[in-house]
This record gives sequence, structure tokens and C-alpha cells, in this order.
Amino acid sequence: MKINRAILTNGIPQTISDAIDFSSIQFDPTHIKSIPVCNVTAVATDYEQILRVEASIEAKVIGVCSYSLEEVEIDLNIKDELIFTDDEEDEDNYYEKGNLIDLDPYILGIILANVPVRIIKKGAKLPQNGKDYRVISEDEYVEEQANKKDPRFDILDSVEFPDDDEN
Repeated sequence: MKINRAILTNGIPQTISDAIDFSSIQFDPTHIKSIPVCNVTAVATDYEQILRVEASIEAKVIGVCSYSLEEVEIDLNIKDELIFTDDEEDEDNYYEKGNLIDLDPYILGIILANVPVRIIKKGAKLPQNGKDYRVISEDEYVEEQANKKDPRFDILDSVEFPDDDEN
């Protein structure tokens, strides 16, 4: 989705709606697999050196359940505001040189910021035990490590040393 500031009238909001295709983006496969649907309605208002964009984002994100590693569909409805400037010294707003502003990376950033870090599928539970593994608490792990004996030194128990008195 691109906004051309040259066609905007100063101070008059203009609404732009578009679907954004994020299929070419490669996500972290252990957290987000894809964003198959993203529809954005943006209300852009130009104020000479400032461009204010109010974005309404409807997106469907395919994530990965932290417990079961199954796919989870997340529906997002987000409203956010982006403010752009052509002044490099302005640290409070996004700097964009020129009249054509591509909103796609900003929209993607907003979506990623709204996806939970830990996605849990409804009804999913942490596994308790399985073949070749078990789930224990951190306290149990620390206690086991403290009581663990290193088997590499077991051979030393069978070694007999001569007494110093015999020499």
C-alpha cells in the first residue's frame, strides 16, 4: 500500500483501502508461519511537513502453538496511527524522503507487535512425559544436578594406591 503525498490536499483526509500481500515474507517458522489475509483502511491527512495516517488493520496470522507445535489461526483487528515527516531532524516521527510512502513495512511491524510472543492453542496442555523425555520443574532440575555423580570418576573408586608407609 503506497500513499502519494503529491495528490493529497492539505488538511483534507483521504481514505485508502487495500489488501496487502505478505506471502513473499519469510517468517520464523517456530512462531509465525504466514499472514494469508491483511486488509488495511488508511485515512491519510497531509499537513505540509507532517503526514498523519490512521490505519485500521484486519489480518489473519497463522502462528505455531508453543505447547503442541500445531498451527493456530489468530484474527487481529488493530487501529494504529503513523506519523511521517520529511524533516530528518524530527526524532518523534518516521522520516520518509519524497512523496511516495510505502506503508507495507510499517503495517507488518504493527501486526508483528500485536502477535503474542507465546501462542497457545485453545485446549492445548503442556506435555508431561513421553518417550525419552520427562518434564520437571526448575527446582527439581537444580536438585538433581546437585546430587548427580559424574560416572567418569567411578573407575577411580576401584584403584588401589600403595601405602606411603611401605616405602
